[in-house]
Amino acid sequence: MKRNKRVKKYSRCAVNSVNAVALLVLMFFAMMVYWAQDAHCNELSQEIGKAEKELKKLESDYEREVSSWDELKTPDNLRQALIRHGIDMVQTNPGQVINMNASGKPMPGQMSVARIRQRQGRVDRVASSQVVPRTYPVAPRAAMPRTVRRSATTRR
Repeated sequence: MKRNKRVKKYSRCAVNSVNAVALLVLMFFAMMVYWAQDAHCNELSQEIGKAEKELKKLESDYEREVSSWDELKTPDNLRQALIRHGIDMVQTNPGQVINMNASGKPMPGQMSVARIRQRQGRVDRVASSQVVPRTYPVAPRAAMPRTVRRSATTRR
């Protein structure tokens, strides 16, 4: 007689369930990584938005300051400011302006440079004659009469 041997059969359900669980765990971790990256990107976009708003504010402040400074530099406003502060100055003539290079020397070919050199030559000739300043003797304070010293220091 033939004996029945037990034949072990693996169920397809068991193999498929392990693969399904592994796929679910992988999808869960992928979803968690996606949410973390999404939160980080949202945080960065908010920071960028704040920085752009600040940049726009600073640019508008800069434009406002430049326009107000340009308005203050007009000749009429400069004259009014000089009068307001009691400074007796006038605008320079174009012939009085000397353009300088980076080393601090006047640029060649300017008419005002030639005029200045001519004037320096004249001043050197005039300044070469020696003028002795007068000196006046000053009396010591103790030598002054008492009435003069009192009236100079105290008021009645």
